[in-house]
Amino acid sequence: MAVTTYEYDDVTGRLVRSVTRREPEWLEDDRDWALAQMREEANRCRGGCGMPLDETTDPANASIYEAPPPVRCRACATLAERQAEYKEDTDGLMFHVRRKDV
Repeated sequence: MAVTTYEYDDVTGRLVRSVTRREPEWLEDDRDWALAQMREEANRCRGGCGMPLDETTDPANASIYEAPPPVRCRACATLAERQAEYKEDTDGLMFHVRRKDV
């Protein structure tokens, strides 16, 4: 919400100043949460695991991780098959995947 106040010259009655006050778009808590999220994202490994760097780069944690075998996303596999059908001409095509009605 914005409130504008006007100040007029006493002699001529002409507008000499207007001041508009607005409520802040972000409250202090909103800013704090946003900054915390930014710090959290900046601390994530960009190498693929997405784990927190302050934990994964600590030598004391060298043996606490494991990488289980991969799993196949059936939706992604189906999408990749469809994309392969159009590999020669993909200009303007938007691929997507959806569940069949069962």
